[in-house]
Amino acid sequence: MKSLYVKGTPVSPFVDFNIELRMLQISGFSRPENVRDFYFPLIQWLDELNNWMKSNKSLNVEVEPFTFKFKFIYFNSSSAKFIYDIIIMLNGFQRDGFPIKIYWYFDEDDDELREAGEELSDMANVPFFYIATKKE
Repeated sequence: MKSLYVKGTPVSPFVDFNIELRMLQISGFSRPENVRDFYFPLIQWLDELNNWMKSNKSLNVEVEPFTFKFKFIYFNSSSAKFIYDIIIMLNGFQRDGFPIKIYWYFDEDDDELREAGEELSDMANVPFFYIATKKE
């Protein structure tokens, strides 16, 4: 299983799914012109990761949790659907016995972004850890 890295742009987020560190991160702006083309490879990679972990579960006596960090500055409504799909997949990881810790970062002055994280967490029935940050 290989890690996945996508350089961010002014309209699409930075992605670093580092398999060795068990750290998955999406950050920045998410308003790509074709949201499906951007997010489909990420969802496919997560599906492959879940299958890979299931096939290698016998090798791990104790499974270390994966950490998933959402560090959006902004995401549009089209992106929200795919972000929700990712969260549902992460919930599936947990149901399959693979621990996941989800962190939702937001600017301390951005109530809308925090509320978006709370809504996604509630809809998917997956607990998040919320991290308020300050603009530099």
